[in-house]
Amino acid sequence: MILDDLKKMRNRAPFRPFRIHLPTGEILPVEHPEQMSLPEDEKEMFVLWTSKDWNLIEAEQVARVTVQRRDAKSKT
Repeated sequence: MILDDLKKMRNRAPFRPFRIHLPTGEILPVEHPEQMSLPEDEKEMFVLWTSKDWNLIEAEQVARVTVQRRDAKSKT
């Protein structure tokens, strides 16, 4: 379910930036749909690029996802 929801958020038109919250307290911003790779045949993991790094994330690591307000500016 989590990956299906993330795919919908990534493919939404128009795209709205969102943040992935991990149980560790880390927050990973998704500012553009191309930052995220969700392979069609994968049900447990996905890749997220942030700046120059990439993160391999298991679906069960996602604590919650929040959508940025339309008037919110990126502070990263």
